[in-house]
Amino acid sequence: MTGTKARRFFVLAATAAALAAGCGGSLRENQTVEGVASYERGKEAFDRKDYTDAIADLKAYVEQYPGTDNTDDALYFLGQSYFQIKDYVLASGQFDRLLRDFPASSRQPDALYQLARCDDVQSHPAPLDQAETLRAISRYKQFLDIYPENPNAPEAIKRLDALNDRLAQKKYLNGRLYVRLKQYDAATFYLSATIAEYPGSRWAGQSALLLAGIYSRRGEYAEAATLLRQVPETSAPSETKREAREQLREIEKHELRP
Repeated sequence: MTGTKARRFFVLAATAAALAAGCGGSLRENQTVEGVASYERGKEAFDRKDYTDAIADLKAYVEQYPGTDNTDDALYFLGQSYFQIKDYVLASGQFDRLLRDFPASSRQPDALYQLARCDDVQSHPAPLDQAETLRAISRYKQFLDIYPENPNAPEAIKRLDALNDRLAQKKYLNGRLYVRLKQYDAATFYLSATIAEYPGSRWAGQSALLLAGIYSRRGEYAEAATLLRQVPETSAPSETKREAREQLREIEKHELRP
């Protein structure tokens, strides 16, 4: 087996072993992978989308030459290579090292954006834990605060909106669960938080509808009516808005009774 083929074989075998462990698997940093300590060679492999060879060569380069003019670029493309093979843990490690060790690098904006993306793509649907979602939101906000004119800023804003919507949904689902369990104090806590923190979202409208129902059960009709009047101002589904109007009419009839 030639040197190049052998090196490719070892890298592919290592990658396959990590992926076989599942999407959350990660190539170990201390794994022995043969590569040439050449930034140019690693970048050429990256450009032709040969990420396994790119990882081997770029990793060898940053280990052997940790302080050259090309080390920050090598770290960036090493992170991007890991990202492309869906090893987001190791991708984050390279971007984080670049941000920490090379504060003057022109790669800083892209590294911070990619670090946020690593958390973003690892985040879970609303019913599950939202730790990655919260980290992604924090990093996108940091990116936008520092680099508001960066070409990636519009996409970062878009992703922020999507992730915040997921957090709103999480709170709404918690509130709805407690309504079903008839634990109305806990339900009130989550539904009120959804309305206060995400006032224009569809989840705020649906939360207001559920919370109005709780108030109505308690005989607090004025508070229920106030909530129901807020629903049309949200982006709640039309069915939710229709139900809010119907409930409001019933409350207004109740208030008119002698």
